[in-house]
Amino acid sequence: MTFKIQNVVHWLLGLLMMVFGLNKFFGFIPVQPPTDETAQQFLGTMFNSYLYVVVALAEIMGGVFLFAPRVRKWGMFLLAPVIFNIVAFHFAHDFIGNGIWILPTLLFMVAIYNKRPHFTTLHKNVQ
Repeated sequence: MTFKIQNVVHWLLGLLMMVFGLNKFFGFIPVQPPTDETAQQFLGTMFNSYLYVVVALAEIMGGVFLFAPRVRKWGMFLLAPVIFNIVAFHFAHDFIGNGIWILPTLLFMVAIYNKRPHFTTLHKNVQ
């Protein structure tokens, strides 16, 4: 039963990240700009630089990797900084916002909790 729940969480997170990544290229989901002036400047800078494409590709590739069990860890590895920046941005500038950022964050937290034995080796030998 736990394996089925893990698969559903990974598939939902992968689908969400792929849709949001593809939306950055095709714009099929309208996004309202934030009300905070600093947030608008940050997003304006991001849209006019290479960072927008890099984030979109990381979302798409991470989402695709979450569908395949053999490379799920790589998908989580790609999505970790993206999710962190989404949370940091919304906490700092647009907390209420549209609220859609909460679902990928919760799904990522559940997915990383289920995969914690795989990630504990990253910091096991650090002294």
